[in-house]
This record gives sequence, C-alpha cells and structure tokens, in this order.
Amino acid sequence: DLALLTDELQTEKRQKKEESLRRFQDKVRHRVAQRANIQRQQQPHINPEVTPHIRIPHHQVWEHQVSARKGKTSAETTLQQRSSPEPGEVTRQVRLRLAACRSIQPEETMSDLPGGRWNSSSTRRRDSSHMHRPEEDVLEEEEEEKDVPVFISQHECPLVLQKMVRQTLWDPDESHPDPGSKSRVPQVLWPLTDQEKVRKQRQSQFLMHRRQEMNSEREHVKENRKLMKHLQRTARMKTEKEKLRLEEERRLERIQQLSEVKLKLEERELLIQARLKLEEEEEERAVQLQRSKIKEEEKDTRRYVEALRAQMKERLSLLKLEPPPLCCCASSFWDSHPDTCANNCVFHNNPKAYAKALHSAVMCLDLQ
Repeated sequence: DLALLTDELQTEKRQKKEESLRRFQDKVRHRVAQRANIQRQQQPHINPEVTPHIRIPHHQVWEHQVSARKGKTSAETTLQQRSSPEPGEVTRQVRLRLAACRSIQPEETMSDLPGGRWNSSSTRRRDSSHMHRPEEDVLEEEEEEKDVPVFISQHECPLVLQKMVRQTLWDPDESHPDPGSKSRVPQVLWPLTDQEKVRKQRQSQFLMHRRQEMNSEREHVKENRKLMKHLQRTARMKTEKEKLRLEEERRLERIQQLSEVKLKLEERELLIQARLKLEEEEEERAVQLQRSKIKEEEKDTRRYVEALRAQMKERLSLLKLEPPPLCCCASSFWDSHPDTCANNCVFHNNPKAYAKALHSAVMCLDLQ
C-alpha cells in the first residue's frame, strides 16, 4: 500500500513538472516569436539586386571568397524575413539553409554530376572549406553539426534550397574563365554588414534557445534519474526492512515455540516425578504390608510351634517316651528348632516345616 501511494505521488509530481515545463517552453517560444517580429519590424527592408557576370580581378578573388559564406547566410535571412513569419517555420528554414551552407562548397557549386565532383571525399571538402573560412563561422558550424543534416553534394540538397542558393550565389569566372584555377569560386553580390550582424544575432539567439531547451531537457532527464534512483532506493529500503521484519518475526516465533516446548517438557517432568513418587509410595506401602503380614505369620507360626512343643512334652511325660531327633543337625528331639538349626537344615528359618513335623509327631502319638 505504501509503495503504491508513493508511486502515485511521484507520478503526480512528474505530471505537474511536465506541465510546468510545457508552459515554460510555450512562453519561451512566444517570447522568441514576439522578439523576432519586433526586430523584423524595426529592421529596414533592403532589396538586394542580383548583378551576375561581373568581372572581378584575380587579386581580389580570395578576399571575396572568405566573405562568400557570410553573404549566403545574410541573403537567406532576408528571404526568411519575407517568406516565413511563423517561428516554427523560421527554425525549420534556418536549419535547412544551414545544411545547404554546409553542403555547397566552392568546388561543388557548379557540379552537374549526380554524385558531385569525382575523386573527392567529404573530409577533403570540409578541410578545404575550413581553410577559407573565419574562425567564428567554423566554431558556429561545429556547434550546429549535431542538429543540422549534412548534404554531400548539390544534388542531395532540397530543391528549395538549391533555388535560394542559386539566387544568392554568382560566378565571376562564368564569362571569362581563368585557365589557372581548377574550380569556380562563388562570390557574394553585396557586403551587407548590418545583415551580417542581424544574422549573427539571430543565430546566437537560436543557439541560446537551443541551449536552454537542451539544458531543460537535461534537467528533466536528471530529475527523472533522481526520481528513479529515489524510487529504487525506497524500494530497496522497503525490501530490506521487510526482510528484517520477517526475520524478527521468525526469531520471535522460534523463541515462543521454544518457550512453549520448554513449558510442556517441564510440565511432563513434573507429572512424571509425581507419578514416580506415587508409585514409590505405593510400593513402600505394599512392602510394609507384606513385611507386617510376614511378621504376623511368623508370630503365629512361632506361637503354634510353641503350643505343639508344649503339648508334645505333656504327652511324652505322661507316656514316658523319648522320641528320635527330627533332623540330623540336632542331637535330640527337643534340640531341633528353626532358630538353632544349621543353614543346610530343612527347618532353618522355616517354622512352617517344623510345625508340620511336630503336627505329624503328635498325630503319631494320638494313634498309639
């Protein structure tokens, strides 16, 4: 239940953050569009006139070639001001134009082959173009390489961009070609320093907004990662606590079971001891009863023996007879007795047998 509640809270927070981020992005886009409209209204409209087939001396070719790329982008910004009032369309056209500026090199502008110029690679084109550019343009294009698509030749560039670039570029050597130069050098039609400044400002604004968006995306990703780590940490802590709780419950259950088993064993031991005591007492009572019975029987037999001996003496004294001894260990009839006979004698500690012998002797006398 707690895990579900925390997940719901985290999802609600995430949705709120995403909504706030969307609102912020919409506000930023609206501000950028407003600023672009204001700058477009404040900027004076300059109508460039294309003047092709103008001959430029050979000693000025490389100087104009350095500023050729600046002229391309400035002319494209003027076309952007006229044709695209919406900010989304502006960004799309800017990206396409930057891609066209990257793709169309001085050696490939007038190439009519479908694969571009032969025996040339993209790395060589980039190296040759970087040698004739200023450091600022090179740095800006290196920053834009991540998002702008690269077109290898003129034929891979879209048709709209080819038309726009053909309007902005011109060839000074078309009517009078230079036999020493292998490639045709594109030149700019006008210097346009103000448009260069505007282009740089817009490019810097575009890069700034792109950095802001990238930073916001990075922050969003970081927040998501933090949230995932937090959720994983909480889930790990919950599992660990649940394991500890289960272990503690098992330990307590084991202790309780052991205590119950000990109590049962103690109760059994007490019951067994009580039973043993009762059995011992009963045995002692039985032994005492047996002993008392034996003693009484011995007393009775002794009395009976004494009575028979007295009766035998009276009769023998009247008859004046002397009977033979009853056992081998006695010298006379009266010496044999259970208490005085030898250990191997029949009458030793056996008054019953002695009483039977006396009784049989009395019966013999009665018969006589």
